[in-house]
This record gives sequence, C-alpha cells and structure tokens, in this order.
Amino acid sequence: MHDMKFNSVICDWLSFRHDFQPYTENPVLEAGKILKIDRNGVIENEIQQWEQIKCSSSDTSIRIKCDGKHIWFQGNIGRFREANNLQGHTLQQCFDKAATFIRAFLPGADLRFLGTTVRDGTIGEYGTYLTRVDLAANFHTDEYLQLSNQLASRRIGQRVARIGKYGPTWGYDTKRGQYWKAKLYDKLAELGGLRTPHPKATTARFEVQLGSEYLRQKGLNKLINWKNDMEKIVYGKFASQAFAENATVETWTDIPTRLRQHAIMWRDGVDPKTYMSKSAYYRVRAALLEYGVDISSPCNVMNLTQRVRTILVHELDAYRQKVA
Repeated sequence: MHDMKFNSVICDWLSFRHDFQPYTENPVLEAGKILKIDRNGVIENEIQQWEQIKCSSSDTSIRIKCDGKHIWFQGNIGRFREANNLQGHTLQQCFDKAATFIRAFLPGADLRFLGTTVRDGTIGEYGTYLTRVDLAANFHTDEYLQLSNQLASRRIGQRVARIGKYGPTWGYDTKRGQYWKAKLYDKLAELGGLRTPHPKATTARFEVQLGSEYLRQKGLNKLINWKNDMEKIVYGKFASQAFAENATVETWTDIPTRLRQHAIMWRDGVDPKTYMSKSAYYRVRAALLEYGVDISSPCNVMNLTQRVRTILVHELDAYRQKVA
C-alpha cells in the first residue's frame, strides 16, 4: 500500500464565506433571525438563519445565508441532486456548482469576484475564503474488518485512532475542531444504512476534513491555491501515513475447523503435546503438515510465512463523468 498514488480525490463537503466589496449594496437573503435580548429589552446579538435548499429526489440539501455584506455557503454540493455521493467532483467543480446556486438565489448581487480575492495582503482585502473542505477517495478491499483493525493502530501525525461506527477515526475527540480530522469507513455499509460494516469485500473510503484554522495556516483558504492537483497532494499527506505499510491477514480458513483450533493454539505458543494423547498428536501433526503447518517445532515467523497474505487494497475511480 505504500506506493499508492491517490489519483482520484474528490471534494465531499465545501464551506466558504464571500465578503462583498466594501460600500456596495447587495440583497439580503431573508431567512429569519435569532435575537438575544437582555432583561432591559436591548438586543445583544443577532444570528441570521440559514436558507436551506432541499432536493427531494436525492434527500440532500445545501445551506446559504447572506446579510448584504457577506455570503455563507455550506453543504455536500457534489451530492446535491445526485442519487448518492459514492462518486463526486473536484474542489473547483464543486465551487463552480455552488456558485451557480448562489447566483440563482441572489440576483442583483455583486458577484464579480466570487471565487477570488482582491487587494491581497492589504487592510482592504475582500473576496472568497474557504472555511471547510472534505477530501475523500474510494478503495476496494477484500478484508475490510482486518484492514480497519490494522489501520486503527497507526498514527497520523501525533494523533492516535479511535474506533468509530464503521472504522477508525483520527482527531474527532480533540478540542481543535477547526483543524483537521480523518476517518476510514465502509462506504457501502453507510450508503445501505447498515449498523455494522461488511467484514470482507467492500468499498472503503478514507476521508480527511480540513477545518478553517488548518486551511488558513496552510494558505489553502483561497481557491486559487488549489490548482495543480493540490487536492491529491494535501490528501496524500494524510492518507500516506494511514496506508504507509501493507496490511496482512493470516489465512487459516482453508484448514478444517477440527484442525484449525490446534494450529491456532500452536501459533499462540501452546505445545499440543500437553493436552493431546500421543496417538492423537501424531494424527493431528500429519494432517496439519498437508497445510504447511508443522506443530512438532515451536512456532516462529518463518513457520507463519505461508499462512500470511497481504490484504488487497486498490484505489477506485471516484469522479463523476459529468457535472450538472
């Protein structure tokens, strides 16, 4: 797995804020407000509500709000009006799709600079800033449960994994919610609404959530800096740590059940002679020799070589053929 290229990385969630050019008048999206009023009747704070745009055919939604000075957008735009998000689009394609919706909902707004920034590095800078980007890729594996268990023992940066609903997660238990998180999960089990992942063959997904603080620190909060396959570079930084080494699984399933228990006990350091009669021992030894297991000598790594194989993991194409 250490030589995986991560050639098909999609954007699975996109959030951004667009600041209008100062001193321009723009329409307000009236979706309501939540007011905080003190005991004297003075308004302390106003929180504008999101306009939620639902797509009944695919049970998805995106959210937009605008106060005349800023636009906020969030959602899995790649999935919007699609049957599922097994496949998706690049970050630029997702932004273009989001921009189409914004222009439809805010006719008359000054959107000339949507997707860009103006007067960079000055006090008068304005434009579009990414606040959350989720990157994902799909993988086929023939042993998901074993793969999940082994990746759960690996660190990404300084973060150790915890077990989530469908697989290991990194960073979901930290207080730095605006930095980064990552997870491995059974995508087919999630789409099917299953309570547990498939133990054997399935489509797995490794996903990285990049929060506003991470994007700002790395200079990735501006769309222009996502050119030249930056999705693959950033995603590979995290995924290459999780998939740094080949995951393996012991193949004992070809050994009949009545013999397998003896082979496993021998592997775990138990001398078969201590719990079997002499005649039974020689019968079991002769039978296991046919499967390449010799219980007459202590188990070591070389004895197990023939009983270990690499878990199959290869990347799948995750791009949709056409952008709506």
